[in-house]
Amino acid sequence: MESSPIQVRPIDFELEGQSAYELLRELRGGLAFEDFAAIYREASKSDDYRFWGAYRGHELLGLMGARVLHDFVHGKHFYVDDLVIGKEFRSQGIGQTLLAFAETQAREWGCRGLRLCTGFENEGARRFYEREGWAPRAIAFKKKL
Repeated sequence: MESSPIQVRPIDFELEGQSAYELLRELRGGLAFEDFAAIYREASKSDDYRFWGAYRGHELLGLMGARVLHDFVHGKHFYVDDLVIGKEFRSQGIGQTLLAFAETQAREWGCRGLRLCTGFENEGARRFYEREGWAPRAIAFKKKL
């Protein structure tokens, strides 16, 4: 029995926000739904941040949150803020599908490249991105206020 193909499409936040929230909590644990919704709405309004979902039929398997940024180092580029695949769906090509979609979208929007960050401690993600042709190029610093 062959499973249906994975399709990537925008997530309609008003209709599918709860499903996106439940999946994103696997990556961003401890996030309350109210905070999630407020952050999404503000990022969407200010930076055109968007969610895309990887679906098999109507089932959300993974999601990617991304936006286009402009800066002096990278020019216009596609920035992936969030990429998460449901635990039970990992190692099935869904992450590859979402990253391939990101590349296609970046080209269509005239971007010079793509960027993302992942934590030092997330060795599995680092290996995955390197296997997919992404190169570590910088160290990001942050300071809490």
